[in-house]
Amino acid sequence: MANVKIVFFASLRENMQCDELERSFDAPLTVRQLKEQLASELNQPSLLTEKVKAAIDFDFARDEDLIDVLTVKEVAFFPPVTGG
Repeated sequence: MANVKIVFFASLRENMQCDELERSFDAPLTVRQLKEQLASELNQPSLLTEKVKAAIDFDFARDEDLIDVLTVKEVAFFPPVTGG
């Protein structure tokens, strides 16, 4: 079993009411699977929208990207960034 740090940024931090969590996983999972697990556990369906982006160890990730729990240290979630 391996621990992965999960970090929330900007408005997601406010919605989740925490900056970060740490979870243990027995097997690799996709970003989408992690989103689904967290959305259910934290009662936060907003995590499942396409607009929520992710990064695995500081590299942008897609929902289908695999989180190798033996090597990954951090997964971050953040809302889309707007600017002008």
